[in-house]
Amino acid sequence: MPSETFSYLPPLSAADVRAQVQHLTEAGLIAGIEYAIEPSPRDSYWKLWKLPFVARPSADAVLAEIDQCAAANPAAEIKLVGYDSVRQGQVVSFVVRHAG
Repeated sequence: MPSETFSYLPPLSAADVRAQVQHLTEAGLIAGIEYAIEPSPRDSYWKLWKLPFVARPSADAVLAEIDQCAAANPAAEIKLVGYDSVRQGQVVSFVVRHAG
């Protein structure tokens, strides 16, 4: 399964995820939530959950949206993506919820 940025680490705890979301928002990155059911290494495109947060929300707002995505898609892996508006691209992505 492609876990991206933190793929070499064990799954992140809730506190780890909160810290990473906080860092992402404080760094000025645009948060986006993606999900996929049974992703494979060849699956480079996940479905986008709503639109990315261009208004720079709080970490709590991003975490609440992750919870909504998980509730609507309980069999999906959920990934948080950070977009840099200056570089015009994705600069970080990692799985925040595993299916289950």
